[in-house]
Amino acid sequence: MGWREDIVKAILAKGGRTDLVTPGFHGTTRTFGGFKNHPMAESYMIDRSLGSHVAADPALASSFPDRIIKGAEQAGREPGGAPQVLPVMIPAENKFLQAVQPERAGRANEPQWSRVATDQNAIERMVARKGYPQNPEILERYLMEARALPAREAIDKTKALMRGDVERFDNVPMNFNEFIGNYGGRPYNVADQQAVVDLAREAWEKEGHKGIKYINTAPMEAGAPGVTDPTSYIVFRPENIRSRFAKFDPANASSSDLLGSVAALAAVPPTLGAFTRQDDYNGVR
Repeated sequence: MGWREDIVKAILAKGGRTDLVTPGFHGTTRTFGGFKNHPMAESYMIDRSLGSHVAADPALASSFPDRIIKGAEQAGREPGGAPQVLPVMIPAENKFLQAVQPERAGRANEPQWSRVATDQNAIERMVARKGYPQNPEILERYLMEARALPAREAIDKTKALMRGDVERFDNVPMNFNEFIGNYGGRPYNVADQQAVVDLAREAWEKEGHKGIKYINTAPMEAGAPGVTDPTSYIVFRPENIRSRFAKFDPANASSSDLLGSVAALAAVPPTLGAFTRQDDYNGVR
């Protein structure tokens, strides 16, 4: 454990959000005061709408803003920001669901991030398997809109799948889990995509989960120079992410303010002043 983590541990012992114990890093090109969940209408990605992404490895976190800046430079545009790596604290490891990313055949000699199922597909399937049973009508619409089934057939197949029965799709028999595994089950329209994300998140939260832990499989991120650990997290709620040297205010315990409710700012040594304000932290490239 590094000296920064030792200081955080000592500060947390004095009181505050003692549930945020896992160090992580978030890469960005923007300065902001807190995280927020982006709706599907903005992100168009199930995993991005589900929560905020945090990396275990600062080099992985740095790869995201570095790529944005490099792309802007190559296109002859102003970058519109500077690459930053924000050091944060998130909930304990045991509060995260582990994404199921089976190893793919014929890749035994490749890096872990290249051997396993892609993170985006794995997470979309997790959301579908959890969200559809909360409101089967969304699955009915998916079958009508994405699979072009008549309404009556979509309704009957949905009821059968929810009962645990086997139904035929493209002349192949499959149960609900197999159907999601084969087709993904991403809702066809944005409203239903948002609904299934919200339903899955709420169901997991009722079970005590704070997010999802996964292996980042993006070649330009997990495969970037210097990255040694592709472990990443989706944190469901912005209030469960804090700057490592945030001040503690019990009244702001549920706030999304990065600098609120973790630890006493006065306890941070003067030599760490550059790390006490998140908007002054420029990180490493």
